[in-house]
Amino acid sequence: GFFKQRANSATPLITNREQIRKIVQENVTGLAAVTDRARGWGRLIGPGGSFNTGLNGMILEESNFLKELKLAQQSEYKKDGQNKVMGNIADFGKPNTVLIFAGQAKKLGVDVGDTLTFITEANGGQANSVDLSVVAIARDMGFLSNFSTFVPRQTVLDLDRRGNDTTGAVWIYLKDINRSDEVRKQLVDVLGKAGFNILEHDPRPFFFKFQKIVSQDWRGLRLDLTTWDDEVSFINWIVTSLNGLSVFLVAILGLIIATGIANSMWMTVRERTKEIGTLRAIGMQKNQVRRLFMLEAAFLGLGGALFGSLLGALIVNGVNLAQLPITNNGLRVFLMTDVVHLSLKFSHVIIAIIFMPLLTAFAAFYPSQKASQMRPVQALNQGK
Repeated sequence: GFFKQRANSATPLITNREQIRKIVQENVTGLAAVTDRARGWGRLIGPGGSFNTGLNGMILEESNFLKELKLAQQSEYKKDGQNKVMGNIADFGKPNTVLIFAGQAKKLGVDVGDTLTFITEANGGQANSVDLSVVAIARDMGFLSNFSTFVPRQTVLDLDRRGNDTTGAVWIYLKDINRSDEVRKQLVDVLGKAGFNILEHDPRPFFFKFQKIVSQDWRGLRLDLTTWDDEVSFINWIVTSLNGLSVFLVAILGLIIATGIANSMWMTVRERTKEIGTLRAIGMQKNQVRRLFMLEAAFLGLGGALFGSLLGALIVNGVNLAQLPITNNGLRVFLMTDVVHLSLKFSHVIIAIIFMPLLTAFAAFYPSQKASQMRPVQALNQGK
């Protein structure tokens, strides 16, 4: 949600937190979990540097995300550090603690146990600050690692002088993620009837909406219901670009394969001219000769697809197990990961196994047609 205290301001804030969570729990079927995060924005300062970051106030007991985070070894963020994890995620629940990522620890020049200072501007315009103790340093996670820092929820509330019934966002986890838009529409109706003002649906991340919200002439609280697809829509252009590049590369590869198969089959026809003449002489029909060469090409394509799929699966698993680091910062942000991660979809394997025999058979059609047109006597004479 967004709270507007003045016409030209907007804060990512929700009041009536408990009421909203209760409405969700009572009305949404197929619910996996409900949690909430307090939000803040400011500057994190350490002995080695500083940077702007988003502050996520979380409840450890409600967050599977925090529990599943992989902590970094000291050597990942500190020169001559030890190859072991120094922090403990269980300490995150203590007051004024902070979890940062390895890349952030490098910039700030800190280790587990060190103190950082976070400075932010509160709703009234005054600058507030808090000292935070580093209790855990997680492995980098690409895009998320650059702009997010995690603290206990109460730390954000204390920093901004907010009450316990306020938060930044309520997160709803469904057992079936495909129902997200259906549940969003349901909650728009239910929360509207409960007296909450609802913003018109805008399928963009919340941080892209600030300028639009600030320019609107209203005050108070309005809820903004979005799905996970909406919140990550800013990376759709990345996915679209990668998919377009994949289609282009597959098309080029298909053209190369078709040309190679056609040339190979043409050479095969020339080398087996006598065999073709013999087959025609003993009664094999033209269409049977054509089928013979096309089936041969199709089986070659099938064998190549099966072998290529197996080899590709081995390479994908090998690269993923190797955890190869991405050292270029721009590429890390673009791919939203810090290690090379490849994926092999079963559906793509099936498509390749079906498509490759068809492609090779089609590429072999012209050479096969030429072979079927040979006269038996002429073929036998050429084969001598």
